[in-house]
Amino acid sequence: MTTRRIVVGLDGSDGSIAARDWCLEHAAPLDAEVIGVAAIDLVPIVPPPATNIGLGTFDEEALERAHAEQLDELVAPLRDAGIPCRTMVRLGNPAGALDDIASEEDCELIVVGRRGHGGIAELLLGSVPHTLAHHARRPVVIVPAPAGS
Repeated sequence: MTTRRIVVGLDGSDGSIAARDWCLEHAAPLDAEVIGVAAIDLVPIVPPPATNIGLGTFDEEALERAHAEQLDELVAPLRDAGIPCRTMVRLGNPAGALDDIASEEDCELIVVGRRGHGGIAELLLGSVPHTLAHHARRPVVIVPAPAGS
């Protein structure tokens, strides 16, 4: 039997943790490998504190390393459960990156958490789940964050 693949967007938010937990529950019964993806949108460039990048500098490798370390921590529960998984860091628009990786890796499914902005905030700020729901080339599961998040 061919192993299925699921791409899950992971940024450390409550929504992405809920998406990871959905994969934790469903990947094994689906005989699926999980690909945890951190997509780094460089517009605007705001380095995460963990990279120790000073203002006015940009070290792409340090930024990618910091996200890769965070991804390793985020997928640890999947590995601990014996679910095959790997991680990828991609620079660019998160929705586009997730959709591209899903196509490149021949994934059956994209899983993302719902942030819950909704309304005007979603219209003004855009939304990865919203964009994927309308434009992804693969099926998308949007997982709500736990109540109270």
